[in-house]
Amino acid sequence: MESSPFADLVHALATAQQSQHQALVTLRKEQERRFEALVLAQQEDREAFRRLLASAGSTSAPAAGPSPITLTKMGPQDDPEAFIALFEQVAEASGWPMEQRAARLLPLLTGEAQLAALQLPADHRLAYADLRRAVLQRVGRTPEQQRQRFRALRMEEVGSPFAFGQQLRDACWRWLRAEDRDAEGIIDQVALEQFVARLPAGTAEWVQCHRPASLDQAVGLAEDHLAAVPAAGQRMSSSLSSSLSLSLSSPSSRVPSSPHSPTTEAGAGPTPAGPPHPWCPPVSPFYVCLSPPSGE
Repeated sequence: MESSPFADLVHALATAQQSQHQALVTLRKEQERRFEALVLAQQEDREAFRRLLASAGSTSAPAAGPSPITLTKMGPQDDPEAFIALFEQVAEASGWPMEQRAARLLPLLTGEAQLAALQLPADHRLAYADLRRAVLQRVGRTPEQQRQRFRALRMEEVGSPFAFGQQLRDACWRWLRAEDRDAEGIIDQVALEQFVARLPAGTAEWVQCHRPASLDQAVGLAEDHLAAVPAAGQRMSSSLSSSLSLSLSSPSSRVPSSPHSPTTEAGAGPTPAGPPHPWCPPVSPFYVCLSPPSGE
C-alpha cells in the first residue's frame, strides 16, 4: 500500500521530534554529570583548605597569643606621618618581613598618598623605603616645616599641659629624627638653627634661601655672602663697636633719644641694619632664592 505525502510528512516530523527529545535527554544527563563533578571538586577544595589552615595553625603562635592587628585605610583627616608610624609599629609587632611591608601598605593608601605610590616605577613601588619616601615627600612635612611647627606650637592652641607636652615631643622628634638622623646629625641640626638665627639679617636670609642641609654648608654660605657683601660684615662690626663704646662711656655722655623721635643721635646706639641684599628678598626660611643679577 502506497503512503500518501501527508503520512510521510507526519512520520518525518515524529522521527525528528523523537530525535530531538533523545538529544535533550542526553544533554541533561551530561549537565547533571558535570554538576556532580563540580560539587565534588568544590568539596575536595574545601577539605584541602581546611587541612592547610589546620597545618598553618599548628606551626603558628599558640592560640593564647594576641590576635592579628588589622589596619583601616588612610582617611582624609589622618596625619600621613602618624599613619605610617603606626603601620611600622604594627609591622614590627606582627613580624612582617621588610620585603612584604610595601605590598601590605599599598592597599591602605588613599588620595594623594595613593597617587604618589602609583607614580613610582613598579620595582620601586614594592620597595618599602622608596614607597615611604615618596608618600612623605608628597603629603608629609619637610624637615624645615617640622622645625617651624615645633617652634610655633603654643599651649593656648592645645588646652592642657599634658597634650601640649606630648605635641612638643612629637614635633621635636619628627624634626630632629627626619631622614633617620643619628645623634651627630641631631646636634648638627640644632647648631644649624642657632647659627642661622644669630647671623646678620641679610646674611641669614641669604643662607636660609639656599636651604643648607648641614652646619658646614651654612658656614660656607655665610662666609661667601660676607665676602661678596662687605657692608654686612661692616654693619655687624659697627654694631659691636657701638655697643662696646656705650658700655664704656660715662652716664653723663649718654643722651636718651626722644620717645617721639624715630632716630637717635650719632653714637647713641647701634647702627640699624640695612635692607636685605637685593639678590635674595625677604622670604620665609628655606624658600627658593632668586638668582643674582648679571654683572652685580
